[in-house]
Amino acid sequence: MIALDDAAWGAPWRRIRVGEKLLLAGGLILTALIAPPWPAAPLVAVAAIALNLGPARIPARIWAVGAATPLGFCTIGALSVAVRFGAAAPDAWFRLGPLSMDATSAVTGAQLFARSVAGTLAVLLLATTTPMADLLGWARNLGVPGPLIEVASLTYRLLFVLLGVATRMRAAQLARLGDAPGGGWAGLVRRWRAVGNAAGSLLVRSWDQAARLTDGLAARGIEGDMLLLPVRRAANWRFLSGAAGLIAGIWLVVAVMAVPG
Repeated sequence: MIALDDAAWGAPWRRIRVGEKLLLAGGLILTALIAPPWPAAPLVAVAAIALNLGPARIPARIWAVGAATPLGFCTIGALSVAVRFGAAAPDAWFRLGPLSMDATSAVTGAQLFARSVAGTLAVLLLATTTPMADLLGWARNLGVPGPLIEVASLTYRLLFVLLGVATRMRAAQLARLGDAPGGGWAGLVRRWRAVGNAAGSLLVRSWDQAARLTDGLAARGIEGDMLLLPVRRAANWRFLSGAAGLIAGIWLVVAVMAVPG
């Protein structure tokens, strides 16, 4: 998470307007959702990856780390659709107890996986090139209420507070050999007890740090909206034309492949 945030702050595309990047990412997402999954979803996924690793200059390792977790959720969701629970269909070609899979469920799961992966990679393209501060400033300019901006900003800040506390607790646990409970059932019980104790301590410490953050904001006289310094950027017509051309090209390929014969 920290690596993705650092990549967004240092990305060359940060100098591009947020609205323009949202048009690109939104166009790719809509294409993945509306167009036929083949070939639209693979084309959107390839385009998003190529833009991230190419013009956006996001390091491949950081991109892979950021994509791993959401792609894992996409896989689990697709499997839950592809594998049926209960009575198996007559044409099922896979059965394991109450679980089964047939051609219809497999195709549905594959389509869901393709669309979700393509949409996720398009969102990741926006996340790796646009810091949260830029998104909040853009939202304020659109007229989003100040309290919502404040809640979103503090929530995002507290995610890093929570991550920092968890990292320090994990380091302390390893230093005390707290991750070596032994083998067998007794070792498993001790491990789960250690996890529970760590989770409780993490909640208390995170709450304490959040309270101190609130007190600090109040001491600085912040009682209403959090003011963000506006950044004026000129429209990048080259970027807009390239984004429009890319999306139009994907739809053209989809239309050509949809023509029979």
